[in-house]
Amino acid sequence: MKISARWNAAARLVADHRDLLDARPGAAGSRALGHDGEDACAVPHALATRSWASFLLALTDGELAALEIAGYDAAWPPGVPPSLVALAQEARAVCALPMITPPRLRAPAIAAPPRRRETPRKRAQVEAFAQVIVPLASDADRVIDVGSGHGHLTRDIAERIARPVIGLERQASLAARARRLPSTASPSFAVTDVLREGLNLSAADCVIGLHACGELGDAMVESAAASGAALALVGCCLQKRRASSRALLCADVDGEARNGDGSNREARYAEALRLPRDLLGLSNLTARDDGVEASRAANLAGRERRVALHRLLCIDGASGLRLGAEIEGLNRRAAHRDLATLAARAFAIRGRAVPSSVAIEEAAAWSRVEHARVRRLSLPRALLARVLEVLVLLDRARYLEGHGRDVTIGLLFPANVSARNLVLASPSRVSHARAGRVRGR
Repeated sequence: MKISARWNAAARLVADHRDLLDARPGAAGSRALGHDGEDACAVPHALATRSWASFLLALTDGELAALEIAGYDAAWPPGVPPSLVALAQEARAVCALPMITPPRLRAPAIAAPPRRRETPRKRAQVEAFAQVIVPLASDADRVIDVGSGHGHLTRDIAERIARPVIGLERQASLAARARRLPSTASPSFAVTDVLREGLNLSAADCVIGLHACGELGDAMVESAAASGAALALVGCCLQKRRASSRALLCADVDGEARNGDGSNREARYAEALRLPRDLLGLSNLTARDDGVEASRAANLAGRERRVALHRLLCIDGASGLRLGAEIEGLNRRAAHRDLATLAARAFAIRGRAVPSSVAIEEAAAWSRVEHARVRRLSLPRALLARVLEVLVLLDRARYLEGHGRDVTIGLLFPANVSARNLVLASPSRVSHARAGRVRGR
């Protein structure tokens, strides 16, 4: 399927169900009084109008877990509304991207020693990405790794090709650590804030990014389009950006996507597809054990603690606090600590007195019930999580195509290696046929 056709299918699906995405169960303003007098998550209007709520709330714990884990591939239990099944089928079709399987490359000329600070999963990601990068960079003047971190990818590519390879990192401490780690080649590492200072690329460059977060991925795409540089990108954490929302890159591109009346499809979708940060963050969640830093059980327990923390803060006077804001100022892994520790840190950051142990226990008991209800009502919204990630991938690809570029998209590695596995690759605008060039869409 052509990228433009895939883009249209994803855009239509998101635009037609934007009310589902906006109606986050448990958010401020979506509270209702439960039968026992306690406030509970109200049924969002988007679910009520589709008549899905009663089915969702009646799911057993086992059925809920199976649907969360399998997502749009799940076998639905009896009584599922046909329109909900149709949503899952559309989401599955939009997300059915091919696995990119370029030919295996030779190992580096000199066998590299075991890499410090590189996990087996990271090694598998780097190895798979190298199969895409090396053909793109075969005649580049230099390779630029954006957001190089510890430099695992930077060193690997430098060991594979006889080209200058430069890692760009915003954090000076990470760049310094990358320089100290051993390599059989001589990559260089520079400290720079790409979002603030930009990328100074030429058509002879190859710019790469493995899990380039949010706005950084957009900046790489725009810079590659403007300069003609080759590009290989795996995005991540789409919500990480300075602006409160993400607008379409391809909205102003002159492309093939026109309606029957001659109007521009991107312009028609532009407002519906302006995605705020909290929606973009939905694309980074997974309910599976594979390919994530913590187990499913640990992640669910952490989310339950965050619901309890949100309640504690609201009781303390932060009424109207948006969901997700309860963890601001803390690393997201803080929710994997016990609730008392989490609450102490969150309240200290805000300069507030820590709640009593009784209040913390009451919030924990309330959140067990509330979180179970929210999980059920969030299932339709979760079906669109991967669609959002695919939509951003397709938007970036359409933008490059609008600038006369060939683009390849697909899955770089299985989800058990990393759930963030969508790759975009585009050869340099001035490159010619290359041996081993990545093909197909």
